[in-house]
Amino acid sequence: MKSLPLLLLLLGLAGSAFAQTAGAAKGQPSLKPVDFRTDAQALELAKQAGSMAIRQWVEDFAAKTFDAKTYAFLPVKDDIDGGYFRDAAEAAFAEVAAGTSYSVYTSKNDPMFETLSKEMFQELDVQASADIFDPATIQKFRRVNVAGLVVGRIAGIYYAEQPTQSGVQIEGFENRAIQVRVIFRAYENSTGRLLWGGERVASVALPGTKLTVKRDWILWAAGGFALLGLLFIVHRMLSAANRPR
Repeated sequence: MKSLPLLLLLLGLAGSAFAQTAGAAKGQPSLKPVDFRTDAQALELAKQAGSMAIRQWVEDFAAKTFDAKTYAFLPVKDDIDGGYFRDAAEAAFAEVAAGTSYSVYTSKNDPMFETLSKEMFQELDVQASADIFDPATIQKFRRVNVAGLVVGRIAGIYYAEQPTQSGVQIEGFENRAIQVRVIFRAYENSTGRLLWGGERVASVALPGTKLTVKRDWILWAAGGFALLGLLFIVHRMLSAANRPR
């Protein structure tokens, strides 16, 4: 019985060490900027991932209730391929809003809105540091007869690669994806008041990649077997100590 406290101490230390190891194994993917302008495959995957992130934002927004029901989409800062994400945002909003009280403003039939949008496009192209969320930007569109405005920017387009220490890497494959981060905000046009906004992130795996088998479940399984083994030893010692002498 003298060794029982020692075994219990070892049991506690083993559990603590295992928990620390499992926690250390988890890691965030490394992010590297994508040169999608010279990589046709990366451009296509960026479009897919960005559209997914935008749709997530649109679905979350449409689930809320605001007085403004009709929204115009302003140019998206750092958009790609001639305004692809702006078109994707309008299309997603029109689809999600179908059957609800929300709708997309048909800006292409409004010469004033189109003129202001072109001016904004030019400003964003010339001034890389231009802030799409600047209140002055929103005020320019108050002359347009629309209840709400949606403004957005692409916060980043990256190669995302899971660190190998957080999983068992399958030989011959890579765990990489194209990740796109978007930030969109909706404003009340008459007042410039921010109604709601947020960031959304989506990823599309690169062709030929396979899902990395996470090491977490292996660690938990190994730790569980170790604990069961120690408990079995303790049980055997207690049984032996209680036998009649």
